[in-house]
Order: sequence, then C-alpha cells, then structure tokens
Amino acid sequence: LRKTRVIEISDRDDIEQRIKQIKDVHPGVVVAIRVELDSQGEQRAIDIAQRQFVEVIHLQADTNGNQMGVAEPKFIKDMVRNIHTSLVRNGIRDEITLIAGGGIAQAEHLAKQIICGADLVSINLPLLIALECRLCKKCVTGVSCPARIDDIDDNYGVGRMTNLIGAWHGQLIEIMGAMGIREARRLRGEVGRAMF
Repeated sequence: LRKTRVIEISDRDDIEQRIKQIKDVHPGVVVAIRVELDSQGEQRAIDIAQRQFVEVIHLQADTNGNQMGVAEPKFIKDMVRNIHTSLVRNGIRDEITLIAGGGIAQAEHLAKQIICGADLVSINLPLLIALECRLCKKCVTGVSCPARIDDIDDNYGVGRMTNLIGAWHGQLIEIMGAMGIREARRLRGEVGRAMF
C-alpha cells in the first residue's frame, strides 16, 4: 500500500472508516470511491462529494454507457452533466475529481465526457480491443481465449495500449484545437462548445 499512489474502493456505508484505515497506513495515497450509476447512483455521488474526506469519485456506467438496472436508463453523458452541475451549484466542484467510465469506445467520447464535466475518463474495452480481443466473452465461461491474450508479451501489450492512448491524445488535441482550447482542463464543463 505504501508504494501505491491511488487506490479505488467500492461504495459502501462505511467508506469514511475505510478511507481512514487506508490513510493511517499511507497518508499521501489518493483514495477514489467507485459509484455505480444505477437508480441511486447520481444522488449517491452528489451526497458523497459533499463529505469532507472524499477526493475522487469514479462514476461507472455499464459497458454501453447506460444507467444500470433501470427499465429506461439514462446515458452517462446526462448523468455526468447532472452531477457536475449539482456540484457547481453547491460550490464544491473544484474540490472533487470526477472520473467517468462506461460506454467509452472512441476518442470523441473522451472529449464529450470532459465537456459534460468529467476530469478523467476510464476505459477498458478499447484497451482489450487494442490487444486484439474479439469480445467474444469465451473467457468469461472458462473457455480459452481465441486471441490468446494471456500469451501476449508484456512489451507488445504495453506498446499496443500506448499506441491507442497516443492516437486518442492526438485526436483530443485536434478536437480542442477546433474549439480554440489549448488545455484539456479548460474543456471541462464547456457544454456551449458541443452539440448534443
């Protein structure tokens, strides 16, 4: 734990105690709280953000970017916008780092999430695709992976993921240039520069 810079814990009722336990071992570690965007997720994120001990909230939608477990789900961009604007209204937006994840498949989705109010964006499936995953889900059922991802050389895997992130970075710079923005932090919450 002392060698770690960031740790993520799942949202539970005892998060304050868990953060205190972690900080007692390593006071400098950043603790992120993962909040699933289900029917209670938006309000839960807003409530947690108002607690003094919270530094980072990781908002997680499903793999398609939809609200989880709801008959008519909201999309992640709408939920992130609602959370961001609520935190702005409460005057605490700059005290919390928001990470948004779920449904991010292209570089343009990255820019849209930042415009909606996210500070960071987490991705998972695009990184697997960069490793030539076919998303067949055979590994979930215990069948061996047809792309043999387990056998990929570490340096090759790191190179593939680095290339993907580098390409997305280039596309983000191009998008920001078209908007006249030079820094990604200035893009956060700038909904007037996007069309929905």
